[in-house]
Amino acid sequence: MPGPNRTMRQSRIDPDDVWTPGDMIQMDAVVAGCAMVAQADGWVTPDERRRLVDRMRNSPTVAFFGTNDVLTLFEALNLRFERDLDDGEATAEVAVARLRGQPGPSRMLIETACSVAEADGGFDAEERAVILSLCKILGLDPAAFALTAEQGAAR
Repeated sequence: MPGPNRTMRQSRIDPDDVWTPGDMIQMDAVVAGCAMVAQADGWVTPDERRRLVDRMRNSPTVAFFGTNDVLTLFEALNLRFERDLDDGEATAEVAVARLRGQPGPSRMLIETACSVAEADGGFDAEERAVILSLCKILGLDPAAFALTAEQGAAR
């Protein structure tokens, strides 16, 4: 795969095979995962926000749920993080956990979150830690997403 800062991460999963139209639980979980990655270092600069929003606009998962709805929810959750980091994290983790036991949606959430992590031109340690946490919440093996210690160092 080309460097992560040059191209959008290619999903191995077709969103139409995974997501359910109109399923707010799925949409909330995806947005929560993306917001957790965006907030990985504790804040989102205006430039980071712009790049994240651009990446999300081009995501097949986001398009599936409706770009405007997803971006509105993303901005609201980011405000929650900014007001109270602990509350934002707890809210996001609860939303993500609702997908546990649903392998297809859980994997697609991780793929989407990885794509968002790469939006700023890299995949830093804080973002990787959030993705590992998402895998744990969802009961997924991080190795399936090239997130083990050896693989993560290569990102």
